[in-house]
Amino acid sequence: MTNTELWYTEEYSDHIRFSYRVTGLLYRKKTKYQLLEVLETPEFGRLMLLDGKVMITQRDEHIYHEMITHPAILLHPQPKNILVVGGGDGGSVRELIKHKQVERIYLVEIDEDVLDICKEYFPELTASLSDSRVDVIVQDAAEYISETSERFDIILIDSTDPVGPGPVGPADVLITDDFFDRVKEILTEDGIVVAQTGSPVYHIEYLKSYNKKLSKRYSYVATYLLMVPSYAGLWSLTWAAKTIDPSSEPVRQPPDGLKYYRPELFRAALEMGRLQFWDPPEKAD
Repeated sequence: MTNTELWYTEEYSDHIRFSYRVTGLLYRKKTKYQLLEVLETPEFGRLMLLDGKVMITQRDEHIYHEMITHPAILLHPQPKNILVVGGGDGGSVRELIKHKQVERIYLVEIDEDVLDICKEYFPELTASLSDSRVDVIVQDAAEYISETSERFDIILIDSTDPVGPGPVGPADVLITDDFFDRVKEILTEDGIVVAQTGSPVYHIEYLKSYNKKLSKRYSYVATYLLMVPSYAGLWSLTWAAKTIDPSSEPVRQPPDGLKYYRPELFRAALEMGRLQFWDPPEKAD
């Protein structure tokens, strides 16, 4: 509290913090899995936190959601069956249902409280979950993929960060070798995986480790970067596919009304991901 002003501070590393002025605490609950909070801010509107980490804001959530969904959908020849791991806010599903080629979307969210609270405070995102093509499954995604007999054309790992200061939450099971192996097994031959892989500035070792695991399993692996102001600027998504090069030309046009995604912007995002300029300088002796 400073001069009667309330500020929320998120830690990205032991040395970096970002702060937001807050005008109201709308919701706070320790769920079975994590601390869930919704704040009102003058700059970003409503903001949802899980274990003290920003998940979505009303102002810039479209950037992340458009970039995790549309590149894979537009490059896949027949994106019919899609699995979304996490993503209980509904933003990724909102983008997926814009494509008429999609026949079925399975959203697997571990925390039912996230679904309920987003319906109350972010209805512009969760309205998509009532689409007839969407199945919402409340379950641990690692358990779900170990049991399912479905096969998927696209799998989006839209999870929280199993890295960084503070609690890691329920996402740590989504970076095990068993999870990666099973994801590959339930992917179709032309299948694509897109995962959110954290900050390319503050989560460097995690990002490199994630890429290494994917590279052992897929022919095409590429990290691409996007600019999300509420995620401390640069953020990363990582593409993995058996047969489809992310640098290929899209096979169809993007839907109308997108605010951020463009094919040329995606190509630039891939190029930024190749630069690897985020390595820190060597420490002096």
